[in-house]
Amino acid sequence: MDEILKICILAAAQGIAEFLPISSSGHLLVLSNWFKFDVEESMLLNIVLHAGTLLAIIVFYFKSLCRIVFDPLRRRLIGLVIVGSIPAGVVGIALKKLHLADKLFASPYVAALGFAFTGTMLVCVFRKKEDAPDAVTAEKMSFKQAVLIGLAQALAITPGISRSGSTISCGVMVKLRKADAAVFSFLLAIPAIGGAALLEVVDMFKNSDTISGGELLPVFIGFIVSAVVGYFSLAGLIKLLKKGRLDCFAYYLFAAALITAAVETIKHF
Repeated sequence: MDEILKICILAAAQGIAEFLPISSSGHLLVLSNWFKFDVEESMLLNIVLHAGTLLAIIVFYFKSLCRIVFDPLRRRLIGLVIVGSIPAGVVGIALKKLHLADKLFASPYVAALGFAFTGTMLVCVFRKKEDAPDAVTAEKMSFKQAVLIGLAQALAITPGISRSGSTISCGVMVKLRKADAAVFSFLLAIPAIGGAALLEVVDMFKNSDTISGGELLPVFIGFIVSAVVGYFSLAGLIKLLKKGRLDCFAYYLFAAALITAAVETIKHF
């Protein structure tokens, strides 16, 4: 398959699955395995795909981010995001230092289990469409709630476990309003995605990877595709969340888990 087409498929998968609760890491693992294209081997591509989705968040929430920075009443969210980002940061760095990241991303079977876990979580959490009577806004949440949501984000480092799905679900479980759980989830995504890209940049320079002119065009196309697809995926998710409907993605995830496991099993015969 043509390299640019492969990159466009991977970028579209990144843009869709980073925001919809279906796991971008799980889809990238499965698709790169099936297409025999290891996105992890191209550090530049990996950085660029994450940068595209990061740009989508910043553009989509630009006005909200400005209000958080300049409005003293909302500035408390910055501290909550910092505290909530610590668990994933610790786990991510530990996996890198202990060289466990490659093992975690080695098998599509891991993604299949993650898909099933995420689907089950969505069904359990979003059976009720209304917010809990005592649900609070993001500005009024406690630091304990932020840490619990941060732990859910750390769990989502596992391929197949959706970052957005787990953090929004955890936010709802700890009594945030659904819309506010989504806002806090994507605020957490900014340091999470940015931090992951930064670690890849450091690795790229350590390994002295050279960037050829021929490599720049495909990854630039990947950046644009992941950013544009990511923006519209994020907009679609917010519309669905206003209706209280994320459990509809569970059926896709259960099907993805079964198909992934079946294909991997058949490949061994």
